[in-house]
Amino acid sequence: MKKNYLYLAMFALVALFATSCEKVTTEGLTRITYYPTITVLGDAETVVNVGETYTDAGCSAMLNGEDVTEQVVVSSDVDTDAMGIYTVKYSVTNEDGFSSSASRTVYVVNSGNFNNLYWGESQFGSRHYYNAPICISDNGDGTYQIDDILGGFYFNGRYPGYEPTYDFHAEADVTLEADNTITLLGVGSWYFESEPLAIVTGTFDSTTGTVSLELDFAGDPFYVTLTPITKN
Repeated sequence: MKKNYLYLAMFALVALFATSCEKVTTEGLTRITYYPTITVLGDAETVVNVGETYTDAGCSAMLNGEDVTEQVVVSSDVDTDAMGIYTVKYSVTNEDGFSSSASRTVYVVNSGNFNNLYWGESQFGSRHYYNAPICISDNGDGTYQIDDILGGFYFNGRYPGYEPTYDFHAEADVTLEADNTITLLGVGSWYFESEPLAIVTGTFDSTTGTVSLELDFAGDPFYVTLTPITKN
C-alpha cells in the first residue's frame, strides 16, 4: 500500500512539473485598442449675428499618432436666420467601434434688440451666480418671453444638472413699454411656481442692450442683470 502511495505522489509531481513547463500564451486573446482624440480648432464657443454667414473652424483628430481628421463626422444644427443657441458636433470612430466626440457652441445673437441672447447674473440673499445663457424671444404679438426671469439662479447656479428632471426655468411673459420699462404679464409652470414672483423695477438700456430687474420673490428682493452676448 505504501508503495502505491509513493507511485501516486511521484506521478503528481511529474504532472505538476510538466504543467508548469507548458508554454502559456495570450496570443489571439487580448490586443490593444487606441482611442481617437479630437481637438476643436478655434474657440469652443463662438458668436455670430442673425443673418451672417457662419463658417466653422473645424477640428483635427489623431489616432495612435496618425491624422484621421478626414474620418471625422460633423453634425450641425446652426441656423443663422434664427436667434438661438446651436451645437456643432464632431465624432470619429476607431476600427473596434469605439468613438470620441467634441463639440462647439454657436450663439446666433440679435444685437441691439430686446429679443436677444444674454448672460444672466442673479443675486438672492448671499448667493450670487453668473454666466447663465438666457433667451428673450419675441412672441409676435407685442409681448416677449424670458426663458428664465430669475437669470439662471436655479438651473445654472444653485442646482445645475437637475433639468430636465426638475424644471428650474421660470418662463415669464413680459411687455417692453415705450419708455423701455418692463412689465410682467405672467409666469408659467415651473418647480417653485407656488412662490409669488413680481417685478419691482425692470428696464432695458437700449444703448448697452442690458436688462436690469429687481424682483420680489416670495417677499424677498431678487436681482437680475442680463448682459447681451456679443462677438469677440
